[in-house]
Amino acid sequence: MLDCGAGAVHALARYDVEWEEMTHLFISHFHVDHVGELASLFQAFRYGMRRRRTSTLLVVGPLGLDRVIYGLRHAFGEDLFSPGFTVEFRLLPPGGHIQLGRTGRLSVAKTPHTEESLAVRIDTPNASLCYTGDTDYSEELVVFFRNADLLISECSFRERREGVRHLSIGDAARIASEAGVRRMVVTHFYFEVEAATLKTQLQNDYSGEVMIGRDGMCIEI
Repeated sequence: MLDCGAGAVHALARYDVEWEEMTHLFISHFHVDHVGELASLFQAFRYGMRRRRTSTLLVVGPLGLDRVIYGLRHAFGEDLFSPGFTVEFRLLPPGGHIQLGRTGRLSVAKTPHTEESLAVRIDTPNASLCYTGDTDYSEELVVFFRNADLLISECSFRERREGVRHLSIGDAARIASEAGVRRMVVTHFYFEVEAATLKTQLQNDYSGEVMIGRDGMCIEI
């Protein structure tokens, strides 16, 4: 699994390791730093592939994703999402889920951020991965993330900002600690990050392993 990070299509993507193919793409919500490069990604699929692809790409997102896709088609052309292989779009309401292969399950839960915003959890028999999307602190999300092997968490601010629906350092650590997740990766920073200092601050309230997200980061779960 991959967290693409702010400034790209902010998503969780499932890759087929042998062929290095993206098989699933998750969109958490519709703010521009989370979907702003979706058109560029599909342009690259259409013209920048190193080898011909035949497998289906499943794009999963909140209710309303169809309106975003319609707008991008209107802006950039009807063929934008016809990259030469099958693309399917699956819209999930809060509490919805889909199967991943024979044994995997992708579930979503509502986050307090925008009208449509979702967090995601992926469970397999061997491991579980969660991603906050953009969110404020939520007891419901603590339950949703319970005992995950890896939590990818937004960490927007050093200190909590009342009335702003994002996580501070303390909020991110609190969710990870209360959910009992084994490891966490923080990303989506609106402040200058000094990795060692940030890690220490998170570990003041969370006893699990902490990793600071960066572009190109790969994590084995």
